[in-house]
Amino acid sequence: VYPFHLKDGPDCTLESFCNMVADTADLMGINHIGIGTDLCQGQPPSVLEWMRNGRWSKQMDYGEGNKNNAGWPEPLTWFQDNRDFPAIIEGLRKKGFSEAEVEKIMGLNWLNQLERGTQTLS
Repeated sequence: VYPFHLKDGPDCTLESFCNMVADTADLMGINHIGIGTDLCQGQPPSVLEWMRNGRWSKQMDYGEGNKNNAGWPEPLTWFQDNRDFPAIIEGLRKKGFSEAEVEKIMGLNWLNQLERGTQTLS
């Protein structure tokens, strides 16, 4: 839900976002998708600069931005912080996802991946 990663950037609508989720579910299957927000609430521009450059870059990396737009993107009108997850849930329901599908998209698929990925090898 990082604006620079979405169609129309900060102007991406909830409907457009949910259409993208539906297209991704059609392509990959409902059991293989989840929400990744990239939320970095209340962080100063210096944190963004460190994330983009840290100690691993010798040249300024503007990420998805550019020299004239190097800062954080403008937030989406429908998702500005973690209190707005219910908007995504409602948007997915309106798009036609079942409750079980919404639960998978909103977190169960992540939990399943973590459980499988952290099992001890025999």
